[in-house]
Amino acid sequence: KLKTSGTSGWVAENAALSTSDLEFENVAMTPKHAGALTELSRNMLQQTSPDIETLIRSDFAQILAEAVDSVAINGGGSNEPEGIIANSDVSATTWDTDYITTAADMIAALDTSNVNASRAFLTTPGIRGDAMKIVTTDGLPVPVGTQFHGERIDYSTLVPTDLGGGTDEDAILYGDWTDMLIGYWSSFDLLVNP
Repeated sequence: KLKTSGTSGWVAENAALSTSDLEFENVAMTPKHAGALTELSRNMLQQTSPDIETLIRSDFAQILAEAVDSVAINGGGSNEPEGIIANSDVSATTWDTDYITTAADMIAALDTSNVNASRAFLTTPGIRGDAMKIVTTDGLPVPVGTQFHGERIDYSTLVPTDLGGGTDEDAILYGDWTDMLIGYWSSFDLLVNP
């Protein structure tokens, strides 16, 4: 990844630009393994259609994809990858009076750091439900996107709802999602033990 950017400068006509040295550093990735296991009886294999294998493959692919998403958000390290929330290199914004103010603080933090690529919020369906209940003084609903200052927002049940160990402590993540790296050393493998 880029560690230190190059520099720009102004020069007179026909003058040479100064060379700037960019610095790079490695991003270390350590293999971790996720899997699922099931057993099928001989009778089941003989009494069902061949589609049972497709059904199992589809289910395993879905639960393994969910496992990857879950640890990408809140993985704790050790046998699973370290997720965004546990990563000490990811900046945290202190919760302000409400999620609308906190979202503004998060946007300002990225603006200050000149992060301008594919920014978006990710939070819980509970936050979405709370946001949908906000109305104007005339009783009209305030669009959820407006409450997050026009930024893209997605919701997932994989986002923690108890960050501080209590209730109503839903996580709100905001950042440039193109900077998130997930390394795959192999694709989905299905191994059959006869």
